[in-house]
Amino acid sequence: MAKIGEILIQKGLITSQQLEAAMAESRKKGEVIGKTLVRLKFVTEAQLLEVLGEQLGLPFYPSLKNIDIEQAVIDKVPVKYVWHYKFMPLKIMGRILTIAISDPLAIWSMEDLKLHLGYDIERVLAVEEEILAAIRRYYGFGADTVDKILKKDEVKEKKEETKRVEEIEEVEKSAQEASVIRLVNQILSEAISGRATDIHIEPYRDKVRVRYRIDGILYDINVSEQIKLLHQAIVSRVKILSNLNVVERRLPQDGRAMVKLHNKQIDLRISIIPSIYGESVVIRILPVHFLLNLEDLGFFPEDFKKIEDIMQKPHGIIFLTGPTGSGKTTTLYACLSKLNKDTVKIITIEDPVEYDLGGIMQIQIKPEIGFDFANALRSILRHDPDIMMIGEVRDLETAELSIRTALTGHLIFSTLHTNDAASGATRLIDIGIEPYLVASSVNAFISQRLVRTICPKCKTERKHKEKLPEAFRNVSVFYGKGCDACKSIGYRGRTTIYEIFPIVSEIQDLILNKASAVQIQQKAKGLGFNTLWDVGMTKVKKGITTPEEVLRVTKLEED
Repeated sequence: MAKIGEILIQKGLITSQQLEAAMAESRKKGEVIGKTLVRLKFVTEAQLLEVLGEQLGLPFYPSLKNIDIEQAVIDKVPVKYVWHYKFMPLKIMGRILTIAISDPLAIWSMEDLKLHLGYDIERVLAVEEEILAAIRRYYGFGADTVDKILKKDEVKEKKEETKRVEEIEEVEKSAQEASVIRLVNQILSEAISGRATDIHIEPYRDKVRVRYRIDGILYDINVSEQIKLLHQAIVSRVKILSNLNVVERRLPQDGRAMVKLHNKQIDLRISIIPSIYGESVVIRILPVHFLLNLEDLGFFPEDFKKIEDIMQKPHGIIFLTGPTGSGKTTTLYACLSKLNKDTVKIITIEDPVEYDLGGIMQIQIKPEIGFDFANALRSILRHDPDIMMIGEVRDLETAELSIRTALTGHLIFSTLHTNDAASGATRLIDIGIEPYLVASSVNAFISQRLVRTICPKCKTERKHKEKLPEAFRNVSVFYGKGCDACKSIGYRGRTTIYEIFPIVSEIQDLILNKASAVQIQQKAKGLGFNTLWDVGMTKVKKGITTPEEVLRVTKLEED
């Protein structure tokens, strides 16, 4: 039988020089030549296994996603063997169990399986990543850890749950330990690797649900049913991680923690609330180092120039409007980063402080002790700031103070909860601000939403557009078919759609006359200002997003 290296050379997958280098490295490391070739990236794991399959007479499965595995097969093969030997059971025919493996040379493990399971083993080859994904899909995320914990009776309270843990957790290092710590670390690691921004752990009568929010949409994570027996232990571990009271289960608690993954520090914001079936946990995942620029947010060049011009004014207020989760804070931080220079002093008042911005004085309000936005604003004026950010204008007192501060020569950024930019002025007037103060102090209202972007790897032009609104039927429309890069979702990442309404003289006149939001919007469109719908339509035509995404976040009818 020809050696694997010779076959790879014959097939033109590697050169003789690469084989010689790999053999030298293999002897040095004491590993089999195949693993060395993959590690050095001379061949892919799939290429190697396909050749090994031909050499050993074993079928190679490039993908396991399209294989339907019966539940009876899963029930008959315990998870502890599946995870220990890293194989995926595919089917049982009589006394023959067919499994997918990634290491065809581990013959001893097949003998162990035959002994423990009582089946003759038939092997097929698949890459390790496909096998692990199939295990998670059919057995549930963290099933091996849950199984080990329950067998060791680790559900009961431990002494360590009364301690306070303040140091940064090394997620990857502690993932080797079969315990609740490992299970929580697996949940965190999987979420961070999958680009999730939030983790939701929710208890119900007969199950515990785990969901990740990815690109603004919540997705269920398949977890072992047995995880419900470990719910309280998981909550306790999260409390320890965030320095919260482990004993208190009747009141909401908020905390924060730091973890390290792939040598990157990640900031976690934890919120725990009591429900009728136990405590519900939400973990928000934030990067420690915030390096986003305005250019990266999805503003078109001409609109980016508009924002730059507005920000160059020495005083006045710039309001960002939109619902929770529309990216207002991210845009505000990007604006502040753009303006952050040694010659200016910037102070922010936030609830909570989302990201740590170097060179900017950030203040966390504490309403429970009377330190709210209005009180904080009064205090920071004594520190002579040039630029200020007020997290949100919620009431008349904060609004009045902000406007009067802007009129005395300060540039202020803040947010309002309104549906669009045109409603910003009417919202301030409804709060109790005089129209002349709004017209003279506000530089611009900017409204925005976040839409998911089409995965560039599987982007395809849509042929059938009969079910789309009329506005989209006569233009090229794209969608994502779904691939490994986007985990079959069809979307990857998000971008903004927005409307920018500078308060020009024509808009000022309408505000002074207490015009409605509809009248302001119509005037703005007449002046050539684009609405959320207009920008959304443009991004659909450019193949950046889909009509469904624009309709989802705007709820507008096409003109």
